Amino acid sequence: MKFITIAAIAALTATPALADPLTREQARADFHQSRVDAARAEIQKEDAQAEADVQQSNAVNAQVQANAAQADANTLKDAADMRQAQANSAQAQASIAQSEAANAETRAAQAELNRDIALDRAAEARATARAN
Repeated sequence: MKFITIAAIAALTATPALADPLTREQARADFHQSRVDAARAEIQKEDAQAEADVQQSNAVNAQVQANAAQADANTLKDAADMRQAQANSAQAQASIAQSEAANAETRAAQAELNRDIALDRAAEARATARAN
């Protein structure tokens, strides 16, 4: 059993010394390919970071525009509220004027009625005075 263990250890330690040149060449090629892959990954990372920076800048610009649009909307809303208040005031004034006009029409109708009554009495008085 000791002999097998010693043989296995000897075989494992001797393996690198016995590795064929093709295996070494493949290992070198793999090493160089992994360096190329790492360089490509670094370039992709930098490109992605640059794209992220551009998108962040676009987002900031869009937020600035949104804030300006919101400010404009608030200004327009304030102006609309003011015009609505003016319209409400004008409506109230129109209602008051309409009510005053209706009162004036009522007084005019009453005055016309009083005049007609006075004319009728005057006519009766004339008729009575002629008859006497």
